[in-house]
Amino acid sequence: MIVNIDEFSELCGVTSETMRGYVRAVDGTPAWLIERGDKGRPYRIDTEGGLAWWKALRDEGQQAEADRQAQLQQLRLDILGDQAESEDMMALSGKARKEEYSATMERIKLRRIMGELVETGDLVPLLSHAAVEARRRLQMVPGEYAAQMGLTPEDVKPLRDLIEKAVNGFVESFALPRSGNGNA
Repeated sequence: MIVNIDEFSELCGVTSETMRGYVRAVDGTPAWLIERGDKGRPYRIDTEGGLAWWKALRDEGQQAEADRQAQLQQLRLDILGDQAESEDMMALSGKARKEEYSATMERIKLRRIMGELVETGDLVPLLSHAAVEARRRLQMVPGEYAAQMGLTPEDVKPLRDLIEKAVNGFVESFALPRSGNGNA
C-alpha cells in the first residue's frame, strides 16, 4: 500500500513535521521511499518497507538511549559508589539533578586539584613498589637476626616461614577496588 507523508506519520505515531525531518535525513533512495515530496509534490511511501525502516530506526534509537542510560548509571556508581540516592535527590527535577551533578563534578575536580583525589593509575605503581620493597626488607630480617645472634639459617627457618606467610597474606589481601574509570 502506498501512502503520503501525513498518513505514514500517523501510522508511526508522530507528527508530519517530525516524520519529514526523519525522511529528509535518509541517505539515497531506499526502496520504500517511492517518491520524495518537493514543492507541492507529495511523498509516496510503501507502508510495509517504510514501517520496517521506522521500526529499525526506533529500535536503534532505543538501544542508543539504553546504552546512554547504562553509561550514566555506571558514572553515577563510579562517583557515588554503591550508595543509593536519597529520597531528596530522587524528588529533584531534571534541571535540579543536572545542577547537582555538575556541582558534584566540580567538587571532584577541586579535590583532584587540591591533591585529595588521585588516579589509581598514579597510585597503583607507588603501592606496588612499596609492597615489593616491604617484602624485600622483611625477608632480610631472619638472615640479619641469624648473623647477629650467631645462629644458622636452619635455626631461623621458622621465623623466615612466619614472615613469608604474613607478607603473602598482606599482598593477597591488598586489592584495590575495580571501578573501571581509573579513579580511587
